[in-house]
Amino acid sequence: MTALRRLMWASTSLPCERKRYLALWHTHQGLSALQIQALGLLSAARVYSTIRLYQRGGLDALKERVHPGRQSRLTPEILADVREQLESGERTWNSRTLSEYIAQKHGVTIGRTALRDQLRAAGMSWQRTRYVVAGQADPKQKVAFRNDLEVVKKGR
Repeated sequence: MTALRRLMWASTSLPCERKRYLALWHTHQGLSALQIQALGLLSAARVYSTIRLYQRGGLDALKERVHPGRQSRLTPEILADVREQLESGERTWNSRTLSEYIAQKHGVTIGRTALRDQLRAAGMSWQRTRYVVAGQADPKQKVAFRNDLEVVKKGR
């Protein structure tokens, strides 16, 4: 019980784990599942499942497990190809055109938002494109433009 007491108040315990430890502690103190539910810790069904977990695997079974979720549709090979396409700079990409490219070349359909999230997780980010004038303008043309602009402002 000292290990349980230590885990209940450990700063490394997650809130969901702490509730399980407290529910188990209260059951050892003689409270029923409904009384524990009245305390606001867990529902009665969760108290029963916590007790079953403890009986099967001890205190380690009460720790929060990793929830991996769905595996990404973008394999490392697809991500490498996308990175290569983006770094080549041959064309300007947006989420729609990149999603269409992946569907055509690799046969994997992925939504624009999911694609953005996957690329961000892979270390890539979106940047806005903007038009830049190549080279410097002729100083004589700059002066002529300013003079014309002054004429337009004065209304002549």
